[in-house]
Amino acid sequence: MFVFLDTETTGTEEDDRLCQIAYKIDGGKIVNEFFNPQKKIDINAMCVHHITNEMVAKKPIFRGSHIEKKLFVLLDDPENCLVAHNAKFDVDMIKKEGISPKNVICTLRLARHLDPKGEIPKY
Repeated sequence: MFVFLDTETTGTEEDDRLCQIAYKIDGGKIVNEFFNPQKKIDINAMCVHHITNEMVAKKPIFRGSHIEKKLFVLLDDPENCLVAHNAKFDVDMIKKEGISPKNVICTLRLARHLDPKGEIPKY
């Protein structure tokens, strides 16, 4: 089964954390949740995803949440595959939370492979 996933974070540094995660399983509904990252969101990150510190202040933390437990089970199964754009970033973020996917497809790498001349617009 494919698990399509995207994360939003407090920034891009080693100590940055999740503030939003969204995923969809084949044929399933979209799961989209905010989390308190227990750290301020960097202004540059806010400019990208438009999530403010106020939006996540009263949200639960990711670790121990029902979403964390569900994703752990889904992505620990060798029959399942995480699919993400720029998957290295998303995988690095969820690994900080104790989730290590067994199989990963990066749609950014796939797009670059299919467009070796760089003719497709960046986004």
